[in-house]
Amino acid sequence: MGSKFFGVRNYGCRIREYSADGMRCVSLENNLIRVGILLDKGADIFEYIYKPQDVDFMFRSPLPFAKGAIPTTANPAGNFMDFYEGGWQVMFPGISTGGCVCGAALGMHGEAALLAWDMEVVRDEAAEISVRLEVRTMRFPFRLSRTLKLRENDCTLYIEEQVVNEGRQEISYQWGQHPALGGSFLDDSCEICVDGYPAFQAVQADLGPACCLAPGQRGIWPAATGRDKKDVDLSAVHSMDSREYREFGLSELKEGAFEVLNHRRQLGFGMKWDKEVFPYIWVWQMYGGGAGYPFYGRAYTLALEMWNSLPGGLENAVAAGTAPSLKEGESIRTSYEVFVRDYK
Repeated sequence: MGSKFFGVRNYGCRIREYSADGMRCVSLENNLIRVGILLDKGADIFEYIYKPQDVDFMFRSPLPFAKGAIPTTANPAGNFMDFYEGGWQVMFPGISTGGCVCGAALGMHGEAALLAWDMEVVRDEAAEISVRLEVRTMRFPFRLSRTLKLRENDCTLYIEEQVVNEGRQEISYQWGQHPALGGSFLDDSCEICVDGYPAFQAVQADLGPACCLAPGQRGIWPAATGRDKKDVDLSAVHSMDSREYREFGLSELKEGAFEVLNHRRQLGFGMKWDKEVFPYIWVWQMYGGGAGYPFYGRAYTLALEMWNSLPGGLENAVAAGTAPSLKEGESIRTSYEVFVRDYK
């Protein structure tokens, strides 16, 4: 393993660039949190550690990391799951299976999560650090950049993202964040908190007998109906032994925000964003459920994903008229915050 330190500090805010398993990584760190980023694969945030309690919020997939692997056959849904190590991905320019748009086929969760990103240091001081990450998609003429910032004595990660259409025609896109929680944070004392009473919609697809939700229903958060016709509280996190698997979308948000509280640790993880840019939350709950590929019942994770478009799949969203677009040379920029709250 090689490493590079920017500056000479081992205190305050600091940046460390290093390699792990032959892949470029960078960590952003202050006295309270450390954020690890996998530059050679999607700029994934693979660790998000709260130091005072030694807690990593990020889910680690039970799948072996498939660096350099050649899949046995092409997956018509795309290669996202073959190379999914857990953590947090940027989903762009499509969400879920993307179909074919403008003559370009798009697999599950788009291109950005499978590409190597470039990095430059913007600021490197004990009081504040920031890096700028950038990638150009291969099948669409988009440039995506994100700047991540940490400040001393602050449990918040500040992120700014920009999408630029470098093509010479108007192009539709989908955009979202896929932070999967797990690690030493997630357990059955956790509670999902969303301001107000947003509308919820269960997916139409049959997720198997382990799914606790009756498919296709609509309702008001957090009340839902189970397959057994009993009431279900969507805000409650269950243990891995429950073997549950469920997915659903939230719309009509009062605020662009959520927080997951671990009542045993008295620790919260949350995000705040502009709901005009990301008006939906997609919720993925895999509490040891889901038979077959890719996890075979071995995953314990919760993801609350802010999306700019429903339904999933760029081709479907274009057909439904719900996918935004950028004109030639046009760009969109937004910022959001990721915070840790210790309420002991």
